[in-house]
Amino acid sequence: MFPYRPSNPKPVRSLKKMPTKLIIEQAPSPNFNERNRPIRYVVLHYTGMPSEEKALELLRDPDPKRIAYKAELVEHPREGMAPPGPNLNRVSAHYVAFKNGHIYQLVEEDKRAWQAGAGVYGGETDMNSASIGIEICNAGHDFGLPDFPDAQIAAVMELVKGIKERHGLDKRHIIGHSDLAPRRKIDPGENFPWHKFDAAGISQGIPHAKSDNDKTILAEELGTQSDDVAAFQKSLSDVGYGIPQNGIFDEDTKFVLIAFQRRYRQSDVGGKLDVDCLEKARRLAKIIKPA
Repeated sequence: MFPYRPSNPKPVRSLKKMPTKLIIEQAPSPNFNERNRPIRYVVLHYTGMPSEEKALELLRDPDPKRIAYKAELVEHPREGMAPPGPNLNRVSAHYVAFKNGHIYQLVEEDKRAWQAGAGVYGGETDMNSASIGIEICNAGHDFGLPDFPDAQIAAVMELVKGIKERHGLDKRHIIGHSDLAPRRKIDPGENFPWHKFDAAGISQGIPHAKSDNDKTILAEELGTQSDDVAAFQKSLSDVGYGIPQNGIFDEDTKFVLIAFQRRYRQSDVGGKLDVDCLEKARRLAKIIKPA
């Protein structure tokens, strides 16, 4: 099934049962090191590659060459960044979920996989050490952001339930990659069915209120300064997002707003602060950090 076989990793081992009754296939990756922080979060990603097999190969590759995955990748370098070089960074995750619900474990949970990268959430700045990463096979935004199959989501939900039980995590500890790195990452994206995780009590949703869908704009232009912006920043800081506390609708605040919308207001991720988003942020903050 997997034509590429790095020389360093151990071969794929036999299937094993997990406490969640999932069947997990072992596909060890050499891309890990020791944790230096306790496990506090589960981070959900999408792979952003059309081929599941290529994504799994990349996450196990001890010396990834860009040319090996060139057909799978679409480059969108941001302004001011140097052109991408010939090599890719070594990456991994603890688990990979295929579309049919098949789960592969690449890194043991007590080890530090290289999946989250730079970012902050809940005051945690070394998220690789403080989280378990799950890569969900999905082609992502560059390839049309396809839907996540039911079998895949059901398997990931069971996997996350087991992780939460093993490590004493609760709903607020299940986050997306874009939540911790809103300037760099947009996965798992606005098509990810967070509502299913919320309804099952796996992740933290926001109760509905009369203010929902009130699109009255509170801040749109960068540089706007107001009490509403300050209230939004304070609420999302209480939730865990790394966001300025200056009352100014600046670039950093806008990136965090979009990440928040991708998670909690998926029908509109336009980056405008409106009454709906502000009230959602306030309600979420009261749940996560009660007064």
